[in-house]
Amino acid sequence: MVVTARRREEKLQDVPITVSAVSGRALATERIDRVSEYAAKLSNFGALQQNTRVSTLTIRGVGGNANSDGSESGVGLIVDNVVFTHPGFSWLDFVDLDHIELARGPQGTLLGKNTTLGALIVTTKAPSFTPEATASATLANRNRKQVRLNLSGPLVGDTLAARLTYYNDQGDGWITNRHDGKKYLDTNRWAVRGQLLFQSGGFTDRLIAEHYATREYNNFYPPVGDPLTYANGTARNGWARKVQTNLGYTPSYDVTSNADLDTQERIVSRTDGVSNQADWKLGEHTLTSVTAWRRLYFRPYNDSDATPYPVFRAGYDVDVNQYSQEIRLASPTGGAFDYQVGLFALRQDVLSNYRVRFLGKASAFFLSPALPAAILDGVESDQVGRARTFSGAVFGQGTWHVDDKLSVTAGLRYTSEKKRASDTSLSFGGATLPAALAPYRLAVTGAAYSVGQEVTKGQVSWLINPAYKFSDTVLGYASISHGEKSGAANLGAKVGDRVIIDPEKSTDYEAGLKTTLLGGRATLNGDLYWNEIDGYQATLVDPTGSTSRSYLANVGKVRMQGVELEGQLQANERLNLSFSAAYNDAEYVSYRNAPPPVELTYAARRPRSTFPEPACPTRPGSPARSAPTTPIPSAT
Repeated sequence: MVVTARRREEKLQDVPITVSAVSGRALATERIDRVSEYAAKLSNFGALQQNTRVSTLTIRGVGGNANSDGSESGVGLIVDNVVFTHPGFSWLDFVDLDHIELARGPQGTLLGKNTTLGALIVTTKAPSFTPEATASATLANRNRKQVRLNLSGPLVGDTLAARLTYYNDQGDGWITNRHDGKKYLDTNRWAVRGQLLFQSGGFTDRLIAEHYATREYNNFYPPVGDPLTYANGTARNGWARKVQTNLGYTPSYDVTSNADLDTQERIVSRTDGVSNQADWKLGEHTLTSVTAWRRLYFRPYNDSDATPYPVFRAGYDVDVNQYSQEIRLASPTGGAFDYQVGLFALRQDVLSNYRVRFLGKASAFFLSPALPAAILDGVESDQVGRARTFSGAVFGQGTWHVDDKLSVTAGLRYTSEKKRASDTSLSFGGATLPAALAPYRLAVTGAAYSVGQEVTKGQVSWLINPAYKFSDTVLGYASISHGEKSGAANLGAKVGDRVIIDPEKSTDYEAGLKTTLLGGRATLNGDLYWNEIDGYQATLVDPTGSTSRSYLANVGKVRMQGVELEGQLQANERLNLSFSAAYNDAEYVSYRNAPPPVELTYAARRPRSTFPEPACPTRPGSPARSAPTTPIPSAT
């Protein structure tokens, strides 16, 4: 297996870092289609993929905040040498793959922005100068239909080749909505990718343009429970009590059959991208330029009250645009010293608008059935978060081959990043109210405000990585590395909050062995690691004031330690066996004001303050972004 985790083509067993790889052929044969399914082949890897926005990658149990658009993942996603910033890009089904790689531990020296926990590297197949065509179709239960088509070949002799890939995946959901019979958690997505490969002399250029689209009922989160009382026995005015008292609705917590929604629609998401990689041979050196643009469009249409009544709809409209440019110069290998140096620049624009649209029974639910519906009917409350990032970096990494057995790699990267962020709250629409009723509307929507901040910071990533070849078949290595994840934009900030929080700082220690057995037919690799993260970015509860709230902040320290093993055996021409295993011990060393369970949030536990009451039952994926003054459940 040939990997590129160090920006060079190297044999997997010769790379002295903790990296795993799986061929595209193995993924296709075993029908591993989605990023979340890579965990079946990669130990200590996971992916949360509830929908496009609520997506993130994890390594060794830790990743990033999947629900805050101003926060980036600590696990980098790199596709065809392009770094993707927003966690939502990991929602895609990558098809027509050459291979995937998982590099664990901070990789910021060479792999760049926000790879403090590691990086998932995805490499698609390039155009071929040998004509080829492949087609596959799959039929399955619940009316599942999947089609993949690939066509590649030369356009102009041995100079210009093209590749075209098409993918379509459709299938019915498995949760039936009692209100209208629609099937939730379905599949409805397609993608197309076109490529051109030009080569002449010592120059190669690969141009990729692609489009992905989904339109699915993947935004259904069933009510799973909502206490009517606190742990001390006092009444709790949460979602369950409100729907029973104010709407006369008795909720069900049978998660396979309690979908009963009147305004739920499909989530719409689209991703578009163009990238170009050019490689020049300059004598024995190689100069590489990677230029890329990527866009994410996400629109949820949620029934956020989890009832068959028109109460309210809420969700985050998200737009992301990123532009990046990387230039690398790589020396030849085989001598006493080899190196890579380069420059990187990125601009990212994020718009995240949390839209709450109140419907006919909103006043009854949030206020009282005795009050007029006109107080909230037709009103929209928006919380508009914006973030713009300018990032520039200079980096270098070199390897000194002391002798045939011992080598030492060292790397350094300096990044300067300017980030601007703002959050604006406003409301509009609805009927004109008499003065006596206006305060009721204001109590739900909250007063308008706007906050903003601009921060410029420098960050350093470094690596020291000795390796020793005990024999031609046994490689030992160790590494100490440090990286930083960018300061996040708290797009739910209110007046007095820090709008941009501090970076995460990750320091990692690794030691491992790579062995080749049975004349090359088997491999067995293992490693030990210890990783500590300071300034971890997560949800923080502020218990001060008349009501407490949750928001994005630096909450404390996280530590991971463990062991990983993986191996494979080519038993014969027809049978290949592989395995991977890991033991991971990850914990919060400190987490100040961590969010407690709702049944423990009664006022007596926090003098002079109360905890926020969710208007909907506990369910996965609630964002780390503050809600409006009156409790309104966060939504995707």
